[in-house]
Amino acid sequence: MKKRVLAVLLVAVMMVGLLPGCGQNSNNSSTAKPTEAAQTSASNGSVKATPTPVPDSKTGSTAAFTEAPELKARVESGELPPVEKRLPDPSDVMVETMESIGTYGEAFTFTFNGKNAQWFYGKITEEPLFRFKTDGTIEPNVAKGYDVNENATEYTIYLRKGMKWSDGMPFTADDVLFFYYEMCIPETFGKSLWDCFKVKDENGNETIAEYEKVDDYTFKVKFQAPKPTFLEELAINGKWCFAPAHWYKQILPKFIGEAEAEKKAKEMGYSDVAAMGKETGYYYWNVPGRPTLRPWVVFENRPNNDCDGDYFVMERNPYYWKVDEKGQQLPYINELRFIKIQDPEQGLLKILDGTVDVAAVSYADYDVLYENMERGGYEFVEWASVSWADTVSQLHLNQTVKDEKKRAVFQNPDFRQALSIAVDREEYAEILSEGFAQGRQAAPAEGAMGYSEEWANKWTEYNPEKAKQLLESCGLVMGSDGYYDFADGTDFVLNIQAMTDANADASAELLMKYFKEVGIKTTYKTMDRSVLENMLASNDHEAVLAPVTPASTFSIILRPDTVVPVRNYAAWYGAVGNWVASNGKEGVEPTGDLKKLCELYQQMRSAITAEEKERIALEMLKLHEKNIWIIGYMEALPTLIIKDKKIKNFPENSIFCDEFRDFGIAHFQCLYYGD
Repeated sequence: MKKRVLAVLLVAVMMVGLLPGCGQNSNNSSTAKPTEAAQTSASNGSVKATPTPVPDSKTGSTAAFTEAPELKARVESGELPPVEKRLPDPSDVMVETMESIGTYGEAFTFTFNGKNAQWFYGKITEEPLFRFKTDGTIEPNVAKGYDVNENATEYTIYLRKGMKWSDGMPFTADDVLFFYYEMCIPETFGKSLWDCFKVKDENGNETIAEYEKVDDYTFKVKFQAPKPTFLEELAINGKWCFAPAHWYKQILPKFIGEAEAEKKAKEMGYSDVAAMGKETGYYYWNVPGRPTLRPWVVFENRPNNDCDGDYFVMERNPYYWKVDEKGQQLPYINELRFIKIQDPEQGLLKILDGTVDVAAVSYADYDVLYENMERGGYEFVEWASVSWADTVSQLHLNQTVKDEKKRAVFQNPDFRQALSIAVDREEYAEILSEGFAQGRQAAPAEGAMGYSEEWANKWTEYNPEKAKQLLESCGLVMGSDGYYDFADGTDFVLNIQAMTDANADASAELLMKYFKEVGIKTTYKTMDRSVLENMLASNDHEAVLAPVTPASTFSIILRPDTVVPVRNYAAWYGAVGNWVASNGKEGVEPTGDLKKLCELYQQMRSAITAEEKERIALEMLKLHEKNIWIIGYMEALPTLIIKDKKIKNFPENSIFCDEFRDFGIAHFQCLYYGD
């Protein structure tokens, strides 16, 4: 095993600390401090590493406001109003605290590959109503504070007076109510209403939130039953929770009519109104001219404003509403620049020659990256992962595969065990990670809720002969060609699918070799992400390697969807997600332990206290440990990052996960180039 040169971080425990007790009255309207977390520790494991803390933000500044030279020149030419007119009221402006006060600079440069890059630059520029800190608590962001009543059925949320959209128009509570009633509930952007807006009472009856405007900068969210995790769930799913009503009223059918809306969609380059709604509502940060609250935006009639082009640029938002402690308007950097690449090798060359400022890189490239650190002007950083196993080593068998004979086999735990022990994990991990990683089962990381060494090592012993016995116990019969068949003599073929951009070919090649040795005939096919997602939506997938949504969560309580059927999302549970989301009207009804998992999820949604939610969550994790619905072959290493040595305020340690918006937790608006 190659000795690790870099320090490996383990996942910090955040699971239960995210849940405020519902009897607690959190009044944050004046101080805008984050919700106090419940002081309950996870039942298993302990904190193994502490991420670099993100300081509390502050609301209100007495400093004299200043701005970037580029904006100052535009003020002097009369193109923009003065900086103090563009920011919120001094008492409501958000002050980012950071390790060091920065200076203004030109640009950060990144590479991207394909359409999926929209989530990369979407996450690093995101500004939610409430955001997570690396200790797992939330703090107001676009909001300046909130109150919650004693039984967590009513939240009063306060906005920042004088805050503006990137086009200079006022941002008010009307924009929040517009988003909820005109975009979320009618599914304007093609997404069903998120669970953060739903609540179930003790009898399982589900209702949705009611939004009420109090004044221009205050609104209430009311539930029919306690919703103690609303703000945390909002920070995960409904994070935006606002939209520029003045802009959408110029394009949506309700306001301009169906014919005009269709015409507008065509003018904007969309096939129809539905496509326009999805792109401008769900991927809005891509759309030139769509006002946002982000630090960098895409303007109309500017060069390089096509997110699908070879070179894409996001420019500083002159109305961005945050400052540093000296009163300097953020962000420090004028532009974000994205260079399109065709393959990972091209991206590696851009890093080696110093073009790229921040990137996640492969451990397979560690040696060449290490040798060229000085020439490239970068350094290494590692952030912990919350993935249950390395993504390319995760194999998801669709528990609702349409082929009934395969469904019976896939649902048999003996078959999953056979596929697990058929693989020599020591050899597999050595080859795939060049000795950096170890073989492991898909399971919570050490230190996380539900972790156990027994689970991490379950079904990991390499035993081809036992694998064959298990395959035969599933009713498969060895054919004359040396491969197993169904009992009726028809071929059994394990068809593995993967997303092209997942770079899972090497993993697939190894797994197919091991499976062949125990008599399993296997095929492997890669496809564009959109094609694979369509297959998942129609339940046409069979076995997915390196899935788009791998088993990964920092809290099964707050973000269960990769490990619990909640909607059509993860490959392993297939159409069970549709069944849960539609209350049994669509999809495939689960049986056995999978049905029990779904029932526990519904109980957890109805639970009122943090303690009860934790108890149910641990039961759910035990079902996963028992069944191994998700097979993993290698541990998830920390995310290996290179960054320009001159970049300041970048966290040395953090947790790389979707809930924290991956790189977004670095708060790029606070980063700058130092000497």
